[in-house]
Amino acid sequence: MPDKRLRILTVTHNYPRFAGDPAGAFVARIAEGVAANGHQVEVLAPHAPGTATHETLRGVHLNRFRYGPDVLERVAYTGGLHQSTLRSPVAALGFPGFLVGFARGLRAAIRRFKPDLIHAHWWFPAGWFASRHRSLPYVITSHGSDARLLDRGTLVRALARPVFKRAAKVTTVSRFLARDIAGSLAGAVQGVVVTTMPIDVDHFFRGAATQKTIPPQILYAGNLVPSKGVDVLLRAAAELSRRGVAYRLKILGEGPARHSLESLAEQLGITPMVSWSAFVPQEQMATEYGASTVTVLPTRGQAEGLGLTLVEALLAGSAVVGTPAGGIPEVVRHEETGLIARDGDWADLATQLARLLTDARLRERLTKSGREYALGAYSPAAAIGHFLQIYHDVADDHSHR
Repeated sequence: MPDKRLRILTVTHNYPRFAGDPAGAFVARIAEGVAANGHQVEVLAPHAPGTATHETLRGVHLNRFRYGPDVLERVAYTGGLHQSTLRSPVAALGFPGFLVGFARGLRAAIRRFKPDLIHAHWWFPAGWFASRHRSLPYVITSHGSDARLLDRGTLVRALARPVFKRAAKVTTVSRFLARDIAGSLAGAVQGVVVTTMPIDVDHFFRGAATQKTIPPQILYAGNLVPSKGVDVLLRAAAELSRRGVAYRLKILGEGPARHSLESLAEQLGITPMVSWSAFVPQEQMATEYGASTVTVLPTRGQAEGLGLTLVEALLAGSAVVGTPAGGIPEVVRHEETGLIARDGDWADLATQLARLLTDARLRERLTKSGREYALGAYSPAAAIGHFLQIYHDVADDHSHR
């Protein structure tokens, strides 16, 4: 690895707002890992009510730009900017200010910090704003929800094409996303690099010592939006009840579909078996996974870049069930590291859940194999080393132009 110390400006709409916040936790791990290797790292992210505008955390200077009064700063973080945030009237009202604030904040950060390169997480909005600064090279990392924006029509793809074409390097979190982006933007992007996100494997591995709940717990952890298929999970849970399989279902997450999902659980007659929780600090998630017999991600269609929830669950000793959505099969190899249920098929999902809930030998075999895979593929050292090499290659190429 070259010895040159770099100045890297990380730009994102999602970054932890407080200790243990899961929002953008993987972005923070990359930034902090790069800083720990002796490089200067500054992060530009939106402000959120109750957060500081400037602070230094674990060697990373964090600059949060304001874009309105607290009541209007609801565009980022909550519900997923690319999926549902703008369905909120308050967030929609704050969106123009968000765009102006983002542009102004990035200009100020470039003038002050003078970075060697920009690392933009998600092509929109971060990559789009980075592409406006033609004198600086930038790297785009697509995490999934931004790739789904490309499905919304020719106008969005026309907006994205120059952003990807000008990028010095494009990375994604799964092979599925790499193929998807290359296909959607044919000719605009070449050689997309797959880069795993760094996970605190030791932290989640400790969750394996947590005592399992009785009756066995099924855990869903994620946003409560239609694409995540939580309604399919509730119908599968009702089918488990009909089959006489003992379980408890914990829904851990937030989002606009919460009320309708609670109503569906009541209609299905499973309210006593379902508990609901808001997001918990990331440091508590190892215990949540560890207490669960099965963790499930029932995403529909292609709306899942990878499914890091399932990686974390495997590390913490929980068996996993996913769907064929997006990059999930890269983590959940059917009958090897977990089980795959058919997309949108609640009866098949119930069958796969029942297999893991009732067959201890199968559950132990898949969990052991899954944990070994996760430990090998998602260690922080390997992931951060990959990004460092990309940064050096991009900076060197730019300096020789």
